[in-house]
Amino acid sequence: MLPNVANGSARRCVAVARSTGEQCKKLAVGPSCRTCRSHGSHKRVRRGDRHWNFKNAGQTASERQARHEMSVFFHETENLMAKLGMLAPGAARTRGRKPKV
Repeated sequence: MLPNVANGSARRCVAVARSTGEQCKKLAVGPSCRTCRSHGSHKRVRRGDRHWNFKNAGQTASERQARHEMSVFFHETENLMAKLGMLAPGAARTRGRKPKV
C-alpha cells in the first residue's frame, strides 16, 4: 500500500480528460506526486532500496541463511511447546508462511 493511502493523505490525480473535460478519479501515486500511474507519475516513485517497501537490503547469502536457520529454530521450538502443553489454551500461534526445514 502506498504511504499516502495508508496515512489518509491521498490526493486525486489532477489530469483532465480532453474528450469529456472531467478530472481523473484515480489516486495520485505519492505524497509529492500530482498524477496517477496512468498519467505518468510512476516515473517519480522511488526504486530499489530507496522505495518505502524495500526489505532485506544488502544482505549476503550467509546472512539470509542465518536468518532462515533462526526462523526454523523458532518454528520447531513453538511446535515442541505446543506438544508439551506449554502454550496457553487458545493461544495464537505464529502467523505467516512456515519455514521449509
